Amino acid sequence: MNVKNILFGVFLILLATLIFYFGWSFPAYKIRGETLPGPKFFPFTLAVILIIFGLYFIIKSAVMIKMKKLPKDSAIAFEEKFTFEGIKNIVAVIAAIVFFVPIIEFLGFILGTIIVSSILMIVLNVKVFRSIIYSTILAVMIFLIFGTLFRIPLPEGIIMNIVRG
Repeated sequence: MNVKNILFGVFLILLATLIFYFGWSFPAYKIRGETLPGPKFFPFTLAVILIIFGLYFIIKSAVMIKMKKLPKDSAIAFEEKFTFEGIKNIVAVIAAIVFFVPIIEFLGFILGTIIVSSILMIVLNVKVFRSIIYSTILAVMIFLIFGTLFRIPLPEGIIMNIVRG
């Protein structure tokens, strides 16, 4: 497990390096001679966070190897790590990711997000009423932030286009 954590830390640092490499091509944001955080800000912040976590995984695992301590879950049998419930959850999340874009293109962002996230929460053992409430709040908040505040156009869906004429 410790070697896997070291490899994961190295992967995070390599990913951060790629983010920095591609992020340098983003233009600087200057207004009236003053440089402000622009398009580079989010990717660079993400890259720094990835580097910090990568170093954490590497250092923690190296110390554990040096002290010859194994994590508690290393003695658990393979059958106990992978259950039907866990595999079902993984498949549900992957299916939600795959089908989310076609659904929001057809139904629109708000309705599609409510349906997909509700189904996903129900599969992940959230009660039906709560999943609908949480999904509605999630969809409305995302719409308010991105659609209204940032004015980013979100998919309206084929059905809304038919209804509008």
